[in-house]
Amino acid sequence: MVDEGTRKTLSSIPLLQTKAGPRDKELWTTRLKEEYQALIKYVQNNKAADNDWFRLESDKTGTKWFGKCWYVHNLLKYEFDLEFDVS
Repeated sequence: MVDEGTRKTLSSIPLLQTKAGPRDKELWTTRLKEEYQALIKYVQNNKAADNDWFRLESDKTGTKWFGKCWYVHNLLKYEFDLEFDVS
């Protein structure tokens, strides 16, 4: 079950259609484009709602992702590095 806030967020970004991973050479490029489009729209929505909380980028192959996320609590900003691999 999904709450209403999650449902609203998901309805405002393009859903991914291609089922592929990095080992699926030709389909992976299509999937990666869909991932980028969804991320770009999600970031745009967050900025419009003054809810900017992460930066994310990948290498050229789209298999190594890295960036930062942050949270502000009691006027203190907590910042975290993030990194993950898609295989």
